[in-house]
Amino acid sequence: MKNQAQDAVASAATAVRDTVAHTVHTVRDHAPQDVLDRAGHLADLARGTAAHARHVATDHTSPQLRSQAAHAVGVARANRTPMLMAAAAAVLTAALLHRLLSGRR
Repeated sequence: MKNQAQDAVASAATAVRDTVAHTVHTVRDHAPQDVLDRAGHLADLARGTAAHARHVATDHTSPQLRSQAAHAVGVARANRTPMLMAAAAAVLTAALLHRLLSGRR
């Protein structure tokens, strides 16, 4: 059962990646160059702003709170697979329920 769930999650993740890649290529093929240039500039600006916010937050946060946050991130990373499997199960359940309920109308 666990292997089937892992396979389903991996298959869904691959399908999502493929869809995103196809969408990105479609947008790049059909968007004017000036729009793509502006989007790239805005993405760079957003990355710079995020980095600045990270530095400000680091400077103004106590070492104890930073340690607790680092621990929470470590726990989340360690439990990533079970969390992803639970999320995938929830999505599949919602899709099945939607399909069953829409069929009764």
